Amino acid sequence: MKPKTRLFVVMPVPLLALAGLLAALTATKALADNPHLAPVVLYDGSLGTLPADQGFLFVVFPSGPTQTISNGGVILDTSATHSYYAGYFGQEALVPTLDQTEGFTVTFAASVLSETHASNDRAGFSIIVLSDDSGGTEPVVGIELAFWSDEIWAQDDDAGGGLFTHAEGVAMDTTAVTLYHLFIFSNTYILQAGSAPVLGGRLRDYSNFTGFPDPYETPNLLFLGDDTASAGARLKLDYVAITTLATEPQLAYLPLVRRP
Repeated sequence: MKPKTRLFVVMPVPLLALAGLLAALTATKALADNPHLAPVVLYDGSLGTLPADQGFLFVVFPSGPTQTISNGGVILDTSATHSYYAGYFGQEALVPTLDQTEGFTVTFAASVLSETHASNDRAGFSIIVLSDDSGGTEPVVGIELAFWSDEIWAQDDDAGGGLFTHAEGVAMDTTAVTLYHLFIFSNTYILQAGSAPVLGGRLRDYSNFTGFPDPYETPNLLFLGDDTASAGARLKLDYVAITTLATEPQLAYLPLVRRP
């Protein structure tokens, strides 16, 4: 599979009608700023514990990646070899319903201390967010965003440039701790870094992936970490929370993500 040519954009308007993009940003920003909606905090590094001691399940294969509590967060290190997979899945009983029609926000503070990749279509740090399926009545859609030290970009699906290929992206320094807000609403995602929207586009359908195990048809999934054997990173994670309109948690099975 040929790597896709990089596309650097601040806001990829050609992917969406401008009116729809602004509506999604307005709706999800209001959701995040609503003082009556308390976020579900899955990890707070200031507590001095690992994500698995709070709201995450830590999965690693093979053994070798390390976790180190450091300065208000955790450093996940998969940089020794690209063959490592390691990361954090939101615990099934704690992840609220991720309804992309109603809208929700994933907030996380992270920094990519170092990253290497053997392919233009892979990254040592990724976040995967997949929507709820409304009891099997709606397709599972979502977004996987990949982080290099100098770029954030989206993994494409079959309707775009090819399944798990390099799609829209934005050139930026990710090595400093940054508070990100990933707004998802009405088949649209928008990533905000600090106070500025930096990247946006349509949600993807990754269900045609046929590897094993296959999490991409699993509803209500949140993952942060290294999910590929073609890259590695040292990632510092300080905070993760979800804000939704729902109050009841949605149960989900959270398998290990493994892709070559």
